[in-house]
Amino acid sequence: MDISAARTTTLDALARAAIRIFRPMVRILLRHNVSYKTCAEWLRWCYADVAYHDFELPGRKQSKSRVAVLTGLTRIDVNQLLATPAPDQVRQEEQYHRAALVLAGWANNPRFSAGGKPIKVLPFETDSDDEPSFSQLVALHSGGTPARAVLDELARNGTVKIRPDRRIELQQRSWYITRARDADINFAEVFGLACGELVKTIDHNWQPDQEDKRLQLLVYNPSIHPQLAAQARDRVESAARELVENIDKWLYEFERQSGQLDPNDEQPRVRLGLGLYYFE
Repeated sequence: MDISAARTTTLDALARAAIRIFRPMVRILLRHNVSYKTCAEWLRWCYADVAYHDFELPGRKQSKSRVAVLTGLTRIDVNQLLATPAPDQVRQEEQYHRAALVLAGWANNPRFSAGGKPIKVLPFETDSDDEPSFSQLVALHSGGTPARAVLDELARNGTVKIRPDRRIELQQRSWYITRARDADINFAEVFGLACGELVKTIDHNWQPDQEDKRLQLLVYNPSIHPQLAAQARDRVESAARELVENIDKWLYEFERQSGQLDPNDEQPRVRLGLGLYYFE
């Protein structure tokens, strides 16, 4: 159905907004080997937590039944999720990625191990079912994914090496055996902070009868000639950097003044600032 020909509903508008947000987010998650089911588990927890803490009825104690009504989750799901620590408070392990499942099978299935350790090298295929092969491993542990597709992903990730004779050599036993690079950790922090604070500001401003609006600006022009794009970008970035440097000085001054107020004042401090980003 072409919704442009019909009256647009709020749900239609939110679907368009969600897809625009989800696409770059999913691109980042896939690049770092996060499966749909793992992300869905994080989202399920957020649905239960936010509904429970932020959507209680005035004068009524929040109930798990109400959370189930709001979210579409079952009461069993709600009970389990509210009793589970926040995903960002516990160590995460990828449990659903098909390639990760194959690695787990390689490490733990006795058919593909010797002396308690995974067989270092497996042929891609064998003529006999009695001789272990990479294809057999994938058939048992990937949930029906073709062996070639799993191999391509493991090779891309550097987890296996494909020898000239087409035998598959295991390079590391776990999807997360290597420590995350500092750059990845820093970008993840920026990703969460920048996107999270922007959406929180929009959420704040979008609430009914909200009088205390927060600054939320967006300026763009869809008609810049490609030959002028670099020049325009330099001009925009230069002005933005100058603004950010000034704001940083102002916020430092407010921090200094905060330290001079009543030292016995135990009010929690407020984090505030401004986020800027260039897009093209």
